[in-house]
Amino acid sequence: MIEWIVNQQAALSIALVFLILLERMFCVRVGIGLMYRLWLLVPLVLIVNNLPLEDAVVVTNSYARYVVNVTPSLAKEDVNSLFIAWISGIIVLSLYTGYHSLKLLRSLRKSACFGRPVYVSEVVSTPLLFGLILPKIVVPTDFDSIFEPTQQRLILEHENTHYKHGDHIWNALALLLLILCWFNPFIWLGVRSFRTSQELACDNNVLRQKTFTERKLYAKALVQCAEHTSVHLTSYPTLGGKSTMLKRLNFITKPTKVSKTLAVTSSLLALALSANTVLAKLPQQTVNMQKVNEAMPVKRVDPVYPAEAVENNQEGSVTLQFDINEDGATDNITIVESKPANIFNDSAKTALAQWQYKPRIQGGKAQRQTDLLVQLDFKLSPPAQN
Repeated sequence: MIEWIVNQQAALSIALVFLILLERMFCVRVGIGLMYRLWLLVPLVLIVNNLPLEDAVVVTNSYARYVVNVTPSLAKEDVNSLFIAWISGIIVLSLYTGYHSLKLLRSLRKSACFGRPVYVSEVVSTPLLFGLILPKIVVPTDFDSIFEPTQQRLILEHENTHYKHGDHIWNALALLLLILCWFNPFIWLGVRSFRTSQELACDNNVLRQKTFTERKLYAKALVQCAEHTSVHLTSYPTLGGKSTMLKRLNFITKPTKVSKTLAVTSSLLALALSANTVLAKLPQQTVNMQKVNEAMPVKRVDPVYPAEAVENNQEGSVTLQFDINEDGATDNITIVESKPANIFNDSAKTALAQWQYKPRIQGGKAQRQTDLLVQLDFKLSPPAQN
């Protein structure tokens, strides 16, 4: 799993950097609606990066030979500190978001003060859309006293727009990506930029046909929400947000004309990034066989010398054929020859199954190597030093 996660980071980071810069520098000029739709580049790149394109298979005849002594280092399971750190981060973030979501869920109580089903909670400080399957509009307990009727109507329209856009689903997917790839700083920056684009898209939809007075009241409501907004990491869209407030207020009070040239250029660049991801996955037609044959293990576990062979004072060798998959792990291990027969086979196969090689990369694509050979010589005394 972690190998798959790591393999996504290069293409994902490039797409995120492009979108973050575009959102921060040209969001309104590109067009708020288009900017929000351009975030589809992230799932598109992930899909393209995992298309089952035909893999190039590299056939080799490399032959390596290793000596196993009677007192080898015992095979031990290496503790993968990277994997432990990754899982720990996932657990911490999952518990954190789960705790706040459960706390909010338990605090909900239905309100009959508004035109459609709205829930009130004492643990929220700003209106939000909560839930994945049947999302609910949730407002703070003092909602009707802080905001006047026109502001209340506009705020509820904003939250309904989130629902129509499917933002509760997109935010859940964004949070899932963040939890899985928490170690990538571009994911954190990307989620923040994505939320900004999301809020601007809702503002644009709500204010499209509104009067100057309504726009002014809406802007005041945003400021009030930002003053009380929560900083909890959530999967649901909230109306408030101090980090996005200035950009949203500028959009409301200082409309900017959309640049068609910039909009077209941005769309073409997004398509180019997707196409480049596809091209990077295509197998190369030529492979440098000499370099492929230089495959060396980065992790080698010595076989355990069989106790029966030690007692019988037996030495021998086992020749094995195997493949190296795209992750560098050994696969399809078979015994080619063993002397004496069947004495060292199990020990040799068990050890080789734990070996790890550095993946062979050709044209940015990990290649599978097949039919490699290795001979393990079992010796009762250490090899003579030259």
